[in-house]
Amino acid sequence: MPKLHPQMIEILATIERDMGGAPKLHEMTPAAARQLFEDFAPFWNEGAPAVPATDREIPGPHGPIPIRHYNPGAPAGSPGLVYIHGGGWVLGSIRVYDGICRRLAHYGGFPIVSIEYRLAPEHKFPVPFEDCFAALSWVGEHGAELGIDGSRLAVAGDSAGGNLSLAVAMAARDGGGPKLKAAALIYGAFGVDFDTDSYRAYGTDQYLLSREDMIWFWDHYLRSAADRSDPRAVPLAGQFEGLPPLLVTAAEFDPLLDDSRELVARLKAVEAPHDWMFWEGVIHGCIDMARLLEPAEGFLSDTALWLKDELKA
Repeated sequence: MPKLHPQMIEILATIERDMGGAPKLHEMTPAAARQLFEDFAPFWNEGAPAVPATDREIPGPHGPIPIRHYNPGAPAGSPGLVYIHGGGWVLGSIRVYDGICRRLAHYGGFPIVSIEYRLAPEHKFPVPFEDCFAALSWVGEHGAELGIDGSRLAVAGDSAGGNLSLAVAMAARDGGGPKLKAAALIYGAFGVDFDTDSYRAYGTDQYLLSREDMIWFWDHYLRSAADRSDPRAVPLAGQFEGLPPLLVTAAEFDPLLDDSRELVARLKAVEAPHDWMFWEGVIHGCIDMARLLEPAEGFLSDTALWLKDELKA
């Protein structure tokens, strides 16, 4: 019988006590949900490793794209990671995901470029994808400005960022982008089937991210039903041959669990190189909670070390 980690139970109880009367995510406006995300970020980011970071903007197809560059002391010419944050394509920023990037840089020893892509619903698909692909391509071409070898890049992201990471890896494979060494996909949203076993089991408010929340996110992101067949938006609609090695991770108590399971099945079917990590006893969003959730620190360390190995290969 699946069991939540004791610290996970404590975190959920605290959230319920402090937020129990608040509107559900899918009942909020995007602006209100974003502000909530930003308000909690300093708490969860506190205690992250002190990795030097600088902010700048790079050009993009829809205007400048803010990035945050982390360098844990890697020498010039090191391989690097492009990180794409989660938040359902509606929420999140380089500030909210600062702690995650600092931990990955600390454990992996590689520089990271975190991307602040434009958000839906003001900027629906394909704008967030195009921002991310443009930023990845820019790092491939101009990485030397950041001390990064643009020919040795990986991409990683969580949730919607996992979706975008796989989408840009597919696009890079198909031409016009850098040849990636690897991609780490952390409990990604890869499909639009809301009736999977994991949605039925874990898509309730009990585990923070609900089925209704995910429908709310996808409805804000996609322009129409036609986008569901576009692999840049819904990667499970795509082909999986010729991709770089992928790390697919999944949380046990997550409505998106079966998205990752289906992706792994597709990768196995075409013998695409991949590794699988199943994180027991935790919910979607667990890596944000490393300050209070000891297993999440290990998850980030494991992910960073996998990326380090692939970038060295």
